[in-house]
Amino acid sequence: MNIAKNSADIEQGNVGVMAWLSLNPSLPSPTETWLGSLLMVERIGVFPSSGEIRRPIRDPDSLLAHLKSLYARQALDVDERNGLKVIFSDWRFRARIVGSDPAIVITVETRCDPQLMPLKTAELLSQLECFEKGIR
Repeated sequence: MNIAKNSADIEQGNVGVMAWLSLNPSLPSPTETWLGSLLMVERIGVFPSSGEIRRPIRDPDSLLAHLKSLYARQALDVDERNGLKVIFSDWRFRARIVGSDPAIVITVETRCDPQLMPLKTAELLSQLECFEKGIR
């Protein structure tokens, strides 16, 4: 089974390895756990991820609107269900509001490019800082 070929099937409104794991049932027997590890490593290689990064923010709704205005024109797809998900040809990000306090959680993933992931993560975090400082 090649996870890269099936990555299009995983676009279910979520991003990342955890979404993939939730869509795939556990392995049938303990003797096949090596296969699960192998598939997990392959999946991580397909979409290197920043993991969830939580940042306090005073006005998360305005931040999502700001991020959309910055990135939507270049995006292949924009999904505003449960926050903001923006997909490009070689990377994607998701920003969602934490319900209990004024904070945002972002996740950045790249398509088979581990060097691009930290660059795009830094870019997005810089946008958050500039927004908070009123620099637009």
